[in-house]
Amino acid sequence: MEKTIEAFKQLESEDFRVLQIIERGMSKYKQVPIDYIVKLYKQSLSEAVYRLDRLHNLNLIIRWTGPYVGYVLTFPGFDSLALGSLVSSDIIDAFGHTIGLGKESDVYDALTSSKERVIIKFHRLGRTSFRQVRRLRNYVGNKRHSSWFYANIVSAEKEFEALKILFEAGVSVPRPRGHNRHTVVMDFVEGDELYLIRELPNPLKILNEILDNVKLSYEAGVVHSDLSEHNVIVKPDLHVVLIDWPQWLTTAHIAALQYLRRDVYNILRFFERQFGIKVDLEEVLKKIG
Repeated sequence: MEKTIEAFKQLESEDFRVLQIIERGMSKYKQVPIDYIVKLYKQSLSEAVYRLDRLHNLNLIIRWTGPYVGYVLTFPGFDSLALGSLVSSDIIDAFGHTIGLGKESDVYDALTSSKERVIIKFHRLGRTSFRQVRRLRNYVGNKRHSSWFYANIVSAEKEFEALKILFEAGVSVPRPRGHNRHTVVMDFVEGDELYLIRELPNPLKILNEILDNVKLSYEAGVVHSDLSEHNVIVKPDLHVVLIDWPQWLTTAHIAALQYLRRDVYNILRFFERQFGIKVDLEEVLKKIG
């Protein structure tokens, strides 16, 4: 990402235009033909080639040669488009350091124009893991050549939608600030992921607060569907925040109760294993649903 930020700082408005044209063309072509780019850019061939060479040298696009010359975005190019939109929309003003790198997302801190600390989550489905290939296929079908990019856009949109629903319903989630393409901007939450914590002064209280938020989410029509000790943050004041919502289901979904059961089971199993607290799964599910 450091190299991407350095490249991003060098971009001019005309570079963004060309990146946007390539992004648009990727919905039609596996490799976007240079003729298509020149036509939409509405500048001379030499000017278009100059911009394409710049972007290629910055590792924001890849040149393809075959029956014709074509171009595709790289992930850094896709990131640059999202960052440009977030900056121009005044959602973020400064980009910070890495908070976490995962199989399906990268998280960085940032500042808003009013110097509030937020995080930017870049969805990375399909980059390093094929664990969610089935989910990706559900997202994209066979509609787009740029399926990996499109899948990440849909994943980010889903998470942002869930955060809006849940935050307005009073569920303890990060406040959503905005999203663009495959990114979601939300409030920074200070604390540690639950799985990293070995001791708590009152673990039963923490467990009950998590279950209360699961119940509140369900009442708002949302099931996390991937809840575990890895996506619960315990803040310094010992209150919890539930994170990572791109896989959520509505309570009307045919598999909602199945995933709700799995979510609750995962949390109860962790508290029993880690803190020796045993709570009956069926009793909890009755209280929630």
